[in-house]
Amino acid sequence: MMDFLLSALGGLVFVAAAVALVLGSYFLARRLLTTGGEGDRTHDAAGTVAVRVAALHGLILALVYAQELDDYKGIRTVLTQEAVAISDVFNDAQRYGGPMAAPIQQNLATYVALVVNEEWASLAKRQGLSAAAWIEWDKAYNILLDLEPLSDRERYLSERMRDRITEVAGFRQMREAPSLGTFAGLFWAPALIGLVCVAAPFYVYRPTRTHIALLSMFGAYSGVILFFIFAFSNPFAAPGRLDPAPFEHLLKGDIGTALPPKG
Repeated sequence: MMDFLLSALGGLVFVAAAVALVLGSYFLARRLLTTGGEGDRTHDAAGTVAVRVAALHGLILALVYAQELDDYKGIRTVLTQEAVAISDVFNDAQRYGGPMAAPIQQNLATYVALVVNEEWASLAKRQGLSAAAWIEWDKAYNILLDLEPLSDRERYLSERMRDRITEVAGFRQMREAPSLGTFAGLFWAPALIGLVCVAAPFYVYRPTRTHIALLSMFGAYSGVILFFIFAFSNPFAAPGRLDPAPFEHLLKGDIGTALPPKG
């Protein structure tokens, strides 16, 4: 409930800021610019500029929104794929058997616990992947590299486990990428400047109740779109936070029982 309220408050802040920017640009333009006479066609020029800038601004917002949403959905898929790969290695270690099985399973269980309890918060703060989780992954990987299969069954299982745990490393890198996004300045500057450039040409129209309401509507909707772009930009932090549900599900099963006792 608290997360929802904070997200709603953040959305209202974005909407209010966008409306304030639009109306502020409009009134500043009315203060600094003149409407001109009927013969110089100021209204026509302002309308043409507003339409063209609005088209470019809308295109930028649409492209960035679509890209962020696609990345967000992609990360959700990656989480499931990583959890499945971990589960495959864990279960194949059980099928392989021998003294190496238990250490591999324990390292994987510790790895999953670290992802849920430590790494998620690190990604939310844009601090990257957990070094401790990497260490547990590396321990399991080294054990798999040292396997000496004696039968076709063991050879198949060892190769499959090595392939799957390598995929886990790739999924980790994919999971980290959105939290390290650096395009923010390149997007937010033209997005905000675009709001100013769309609102300013409307200075030729008097500030009637209808005109103010229409400009406010434009600003509010732009604020909503900007808020969702912001929400999708980091899937591990509020307001668009993805829960580590696939990993939590693993901890509720056999992987959770393989965790070493707390010392």
